[in-house]
Amino acid sequence: MELLFITGFLLAILVGLSMGLMGSGGSILTLPIFVYLFHIEPQYALDYSLFSIGVLALIGSVEPVTKGKVDLKTTAIFLIPSLVSVYLTKRHLLTAIPAQFHIAELSISRNHVIMLLFSFVILVSALAMIRRRKQVEIPAVTLHIGQVLKIIIAGLLVGVMTGLVGAGGGFIIVPSLVLLLGIPLKQAIATSLFIIGLNASFGLVANYQLLNHMNWPILLIFTLITLIGLQIGSKWKDRLEVVRLQGIFGYFLISIGILIFTFEIIQFVNH
Repeated sequence: MELLFITGFLLAILVGLSMGLMGSGGSILTLPIFVYLFHIEPQYALDYSLFSIGVLALIGSVEPVTKGKVDLKTTAIFLIPSLVSVYLTKRHLLTAIPAQFHIAELSISRNHVIMLLFSFVILVSALAMIRRRKQVEIPAVTLHIGQVLKIIIAGLLVGVMTGLVGAGGGFIIVPSLVLLLGIPLKQAIATSLFIIGLNASFGLVANYQLLNHMNWPILLIFTLITLIGLQIGSKWKDRLEVVRLQGIFGYFLISIGILIFTFEIIQFVNH
């Protein structure tokens, strides 16, 4: 048990490192760490993830926001539909999933549904990161109604993921900003961090009654360690080829997604 806890706290550095370097990926790691290493039920681990990622992303956004590196107009367009879908997902969609339900002779729990959905989100995220290596930034463009609608749809999707599986959605936010609006990659990463931080914080508040279930010592230590990784990632960001790192990290996430899916199916069959 102690070894698992130590491993979880060590991986917290990787969470912060990913968010500092790429503006995404960290939230994909937090849920499995809390579930499999700290043995927290998925329905509660969602809020652990939202808390740590929310704090991490907001602190990581302070410098970019104060220095004008965050596109606030785009943030508003993305954020409003995202916050609406976070609230609706946390308050209605997630609670609509029964704690236990039956299909034919199979008994399925809400926790299995959450983790299977999460494994799917990980795989989609990984493929997006790998594909992003081949994407080329376009010149900055003037917003038109078609682009605004695409940003709104992306914001809605990010909000659903944040509320349902605790994922920040950076793998959708960053390429949307780069490819749809021509925002430079580094500015898109900073904007993504800011959006993730506000989204996660709102998602946590939307389900505040679950805060009583949190193991605060574990959560606070984990979050503080992620901040160390964030500082390292922020300093390395200008020295490393971020797009190449995203591709490498994408292949790592594929293996994590397959492992989670396989583990959940085995548990489901054995149950």
